[in-house]
Amino acid sequence: MSASKLRFNCFLLREGLPSYERALRAQYRPGGQSEMTRLTPSEGAPDGCVAYFATKSDGVPPWSRSLSPVFSALESVRSVSHRLVIFLPVDDRVFAVCFGYGSSSLEWSWIDPNFGLRFASRAYNTLALNEIRSRRIDPSARTQSVQIPNRTGLRDFDVELEGEFIRRVVGELDEGCEIEGLGAVVATDSVAFKTETDLHEVRRVLKRMLETVSDNEAREDLRFIDALEPLRSNAEATAELEKLLALNLFGDRATKQSVPTNEDVANLDPLILSFAPPDDLTIENVHLIRLKRGDEIAFMQEMSIPSLLDGLSAFRGSLGRTALKDIKVMAIDTDGNPASQSTPLKNWLIFEAASEDRRYLLTLGKWFGLAESYARQLDDDLAEIDDVTSLLNLRDWVKSEETEEESGENGYNKRALHDRDDLVLLDTDTISSVGDQIEACDLLHRDGHLIHVKKWSDSQTLSHLFAQGYVSATTLTEDADYRLAFIDKVIGLSPTFEEVARTAPKKVTYAIAVTGTRPIPGSLPTFSKVNLRGFVRKLRRMQVHPSVARIQMRD
Repeated sequence: MSASKLRFNCFLLREGLPSYERALRAQYRPGGQSEMTRLTPSEGAPDGCVAYFATKSDGVPPWSRSLSPVFSALESVRSVSHRLVIFLPVDDRVFAVCFGYGSSSLEWSWIDPNFGLRFASRAYNTLALNEIRSRRIDPSARTQSVQIPNRTGLRDFDVELEGEFIRRVVGELDEGCEIEGLGAVVATDSVAFKTETDLHEVRRVLKRMLETVSDNEAREDLRFIDALEPLRSNAEATAELEKLLALNLFGDRATKQSVPTNEDVANLDPLILSFAPPDDLTIENVHLIRLKRGDEIAFMQEMSIPSLLDGLSAFRGSLGRTALKDIKVMAIDTDGNPASQSTPLKNWLIFEAASEDRRYLLTLGKWFGLAESYARQLDDDLAEIDDVTSLLNLRDWVKSEETEEESGENGYNKRALHDRDDLVLLDTDTISSVGDQIEACDLLHRDGHLIHVKKWSDSQTLSHLFAQGYVSATTLTEDADYRLAFIDKVIGLSPTFEEVARTAPKKVTYAIAVTGTRPIPGSLPTFSKVNLRGFVRKLRRMQVHPSVARIQMRD
């Protein structure tokens, strides 16, 4: 009789582990408050295999307590939890195979992160995925879980993984990577699969997975999963990176303790430091930004690093890593009421620093590591997007030209038409499509460019810009009524643009306004670059030509 099958949840441990006990959290080690019992394996177990087990009564379940007056037999019900961790050597590495609450017993600093996702990025059939769970890495910070019918591809569901912090993917193994009898494999930090309850068979499967990760490159559609690694908040690298951030942000006011002691971090080249609002904030409703540390309060007039530093000048003493958490930031609306939650300063910053081998990113208060080879490929891909700045010759965005009637993006778009007969203004002229009001573009150029204009103030704004260009192109292509209404509107504004309107969408242009000499898109934050590349690929698949244009901002 064959052995029964169970789902095995397996974590790869980091190299250099001094003992199995060190892979357990302190409270579960020998002598700890919740010490786990070491189990002696019987003969025939894989060499070096060791297990730790614990069981615990967790008290009365809430449902038992509330229902016991109705059903008296429930008074004696108690919750019982079990923990089992099997340390299983595989070649020169060790896996922790977990059952019950075993995974919560592990010391996470000894877990090799993303092993399951690294395996998935090399072995999954992207035409046969079952589930994706992810969180977008920009200020929108949405979490999505997509259930996909068996043997369905990413593109069939228009699922873009780039720009997403993937936490779970369920799928089938691709040809050449199959392991008989596994079926769907669940990939997270760990890898979970069903096989016979034979540790020799489990070791054989894990050996195949290790070889797949070490011998193969990630698939094109899944490369971003492989390149991005979330850093734990209590990791040494995180502490050192926050010292580097404090040093670059606070400058002469930074404490001596803000100098990183880790040489690799100290030698990183800071690339981007900007002030960006979190996802709970509607930017248009902001009048002031309040800074608070203890009983000290200061205000920012605009969302920028210079304005932040000007506000912090009112605070006493030096500023260090702890200030990133201790200083609380809140947006205030025009009525003097809170327009956002009061959250740590770190949550309002975007920071990137890199070496030749590694890039680190801070966004939404979370740190990530990104393979520099991926970042370089990203820049190379973006360099292939046509830059039509000279062709369109859009006027500068001059703040001093703004009036109460013509301010912000709408005001700029109106001024962009001055002395121009090759542009039509469609900003705020939305057209209905299946109940939604969709803006086709801000400006339509005689050469067919659907121009979408945004001032770069934060990643959220850019995410909206990139999505806007794609949505309008898709709607013009797929919604016949919307397309006819668009043509009629353009003809009503300028009859000479009729042919331009009838042939749209041929070209989509992202026009981004920036200060100084910052290049576009080269100076954008990494996650904004990732989003841009994703939407550019979508447009190209629709046979729409994407491009970028730079608008110079000045006072």
